[in-house]
Order: sequence, then C-alpha cells, then structure tokens
Amino acid sequence: MKLLIVTSNYPRWERDTTTPFVHNFARELVQQGIQVRVIAPHFVGAKTKEVVDGVEIRRFRYWLPLSGQSVCYQGGALGNLSKNPLNKLKLPVLVFSELMVTLKEILCWKPDVVNSHWLLPQGFVAALACKLTRSKHVATVHGGDVFALNSPLFRKLKKFAINNSTLVTVNSSVTEKVTKALAPGTQTPFLKLPTGILPLPVLDKTKITDLRTHLQKDSNEKLILFVGRLSEEKGVREAIQATAKLIDSGLTLRLIVIGEGHEKEDFKKVVCDLGINEYVDFLGWIENKDVYYYFSACDVFVGPSKTAANGQVEAQGLTFIEAMLAKCPVIGSNSGGIIDAVIPDKTGWLVEPGDAKDLAAKINSVLMPSVQKDYIVENAYQFSITNYLVAEVAKKFLLRTMLDSSAGK
Repeated sequence: MKLLIVTSNYPRWERDTTTPFVHNFARELVQQGIQVRVIAPHFVGAKTKEVVDGVEIRRFRYWLPLSGQSVCYQGGALGNLSKNPLNKLKLPVLVFSELMVTLKEILCWKPDVVNSHWLLPQGFVAALACKLTRSKHVATVHGGDVFALNSPLFRKLKKFAINNSTLVTVNSSVTEKVTKALAPGTQTPFLKLPTGILPLPVLDKTKITDLRTHLQKDSNEKLILFVGRLSEEKGVREAIQATAKLIDSGLTLRLIVIGEGHEKEDFKKVVCDLGINEYVDFLGWIENKDVYYYFSACDVFVGPSKTAANGQVEAQGLTFIEAMLAKCPVIGSNSGGIIDAVIPDKTGWLVEPGDAKDLAAKINSVLMPSVQKDYIVENAYQFSITNYLVAEVAKKFLLRTMLDSSAGK
C-alpha cells in the first residue's frame, strides 16, 4: 500500500524539533509495511529530496530567493502570517505550488491514499487534487486548523475539504465537535484518533539526577516545568504569575520553560516585572530525545492553556501525554482537548483557564507528597500507554483507512 502525506510542517533536517509527531507517524507506518512519501514545503538549508527512517520526503520550493520561504516553520504558519504581512502575499503561491506537486505525485507515484495534515491549506489542496484524479483522501485535523482561520472563505474551503474526504480523523472530542460544525450534515465518517507518541526511551537514572542537580540552584528547590510554544494561549503568562505567587508565599521553587515562540520576549518582560528573574529559566527548544529527562527530573508539569484572541484552543496537548509517560504529575486547564487526557483524580489535575491564583494553589497541592498523587501518576502512565502510543494509533488508522477505502466512498 502506498500512502502520500501532505503537510505544511515536517522536520527539516536531523534533530529538528518541527512537528516530530508527523514524522513519527510516517515512520511507524513504514515499520508496519506501508510505503510512505511526504510532501512538505521547502526551507532554506533543507534537502529537496531524501529518505529518513524509510520515509521518502519531497520538499517543494515556492519562493525565490529561497530565504524568502517564510510562511511555514519557525513557530508555525499562523504566527508567521500575523507577524509578517508579506507572508500573506506568499500564501497563494505556496498553495498553488503544493497543489501542483500533489497532482504530480498522485498521477506519477499513484498512491492508494492521500493523507492531508491540517485542513488548511493541505486538506483543501489534497481534497481538490483527489477530486480531480478520483483518488482517496483522508484528512487529519490537528485542531489549530479548525479553531483559527474562520473567515467565510476559509470556512468554505474547510467544508470542501471535509466533504471531499473518504475519512476525517480528529485528535480530540473538542476538535471533532468543531470540525463537524464546519460541515453540517456531512456524510464523511469521522474517527477520533489522538496524535501518537513514541514509547518512553530507556532513561539513565544517573543522568536524571545530574540534570535535576544542574537545574536547581538550591537543592531544596521544587521544579515546575512548562514545555510548548511560547504564545499567550499556551498559558505561559499564568505559569509565570503562579510561580511568582508561590515564591511570595515562601516556597522554594523554580520554573523551567522549554520552547520558543514569537512572544518569548514579552514573557521575559513579565518575569522581570514580577522580579523573579533568578527563579525562571528559559531554555529554548530541547532535542526530542532529551525532553523525557526534563519531565523525569521535574516535580510537576503545567500546561495552563486558554482560548486565544483568534479563538484557537489547545486541541489535544501532546506534552501532557509525554509527561504522563515519564510519570511526571500534570496540571492542565479545563480547556479544549486537554480534558480528554487530563481527567481529575484519575490522570491529573485541572484549573480554570487564565486563573493564575487557581494554578498556584493546585501546584502547591501537587507538590505535597500524598498517596492519592502517587495513584494518579501511576494511573496516568497506564492511560498514556493504552491510548496514545504511535504504534497503536497507526494500526487504527490503517484498519479504518482500508475499511473506508474498500467501501469505495
């Protein structure tokens, strides 16, 4: 079976942290006997053609000079479009180039199924290409593509993508609800399929201890961890404010911030204004293979996401699952798809979005030793293994894809 994946983000080179979950999914499909080819936008410095872990990758150029290919990557297309108005002029060129390359691959490589990731522009592009060539199209919705970009035109393009798919996969219940609302009465079947994660690697306990010692400036410090894109909707501001409240109350702790984003300097200013510079460390992105060491070395992971100004919410929150797999207690917000994974008193703790006081109180509670906390952490670990490992996600995808393809929709 041949599967063509069309995506706007894909690791550009070795150790690149750009959407590793798309590559992990593609690699797992290869390991399960599928021939996989990926179409993604090019980025200066990346190869236009290569094979990584058995996955064939084709990166198409869409702008000259190559350094001007700035719509995708480096924080994501949504952020890049808002940051630089010139990128909005480049977007139609990118979409047209993607359509031409997708048509070429369908006609020449002849995949059995085309799998688009994100409804815009890939879902629309793949749906149109497959409609023209009478090919099978499976649309994978990650969330950001349905919560944002909701002008009348974009909603029509999303509806077209949904209605011209053999199957639509969604990563959470909230993503499913919003996606179905875009195409009322659609006959396209839906499958709730979370983004898969890799199994927990074997971790060196000595390395975990050494990392914790390195992160601490005081051996009595408790370590709070945030991992994710540094943007307002991720709740970085609330994590910083909660840390300040806890420090003011006399607790000895430190906030470790892993990630990058367009608003990083704004959050550094918040830290400065609160006078807690010496208690907050911004580490940038960490290699994927090392992130689990940070989860294991810290006392609690916080992901207090909230609704963004453009309506976007956390569709799933992959880092919550990774933290659970590393047996790190997780605190999320009662927002978006987080509630599918973070279940109060079972797999973690929830706070109200945008409420730093509530977050501070919950962190304080979780940092205290208790039998209940130990039970929740162990239960969360089992929950993540059962529902989120990429091998099982790929199996479910293939089984359903083959069933729907054989039905001939």
